[in-house]
Amino acid sequence: MTNPIRKILKHNILFSLFCLTFCLFTSSCGEQNIVYSDFHEFRDAGWEQKEMVSFEIDSSFFELNIPYTLSLELTNNVNYPYKNIWVFTQCDIDNDSTFTPLSKEISLATDFGKWLGSGFGTLYQSSFILQNNVIFKEKRNYSIKIEHGMQDESLNGIEKVGIKLYKK
Repeated sequence: MTNPIRKILKHNILFSLFCLTFCLFTSSCGEQNIVYSDFHEFRDAGWEQKEMVSFEIDSSFFELNIPYTLSLELTNNVNYPYKNIWVFTQCDIDNDSTFTPLSKEISLATDFGKWLGSGFGTLYQSSFILQNNVIFKEKRNYSIKIEHGMQDESLNGIEKVGIKLYKK
């Protein structure tokens, strides 16, 4: 006859190993699709009104003529005073001498103050699709510029802003 405590421990260990294996498999599969990722961290969690953040994507990171998804990554802390943020982006993906503007309102919290995105404690990271089916047609460096469109001189509570490029 087996000891019931030993049986429960064996079951818990097997279940834990299964969960760990599953988490490692699913997270590594998602990470394989990321072709490029870069973040800009703001000093003292404050994004100045006229501070434009620039990202340069080297074309050696991706293949030409296949579709990608470009996302905006935003990390805020619980001191961010609003439920949304306006961001203005410019990119030269379509033409190396012309920047295409895009303005977008992004929700960071519900109407009831519950923070959106992943995270816990005081930090939350959210991901928003800027462009689907992005196709790079030539080997060169591509630029993406981002600034916030809020009225605050220093937008407190924004820790980091970044971009990610995913292979579809």
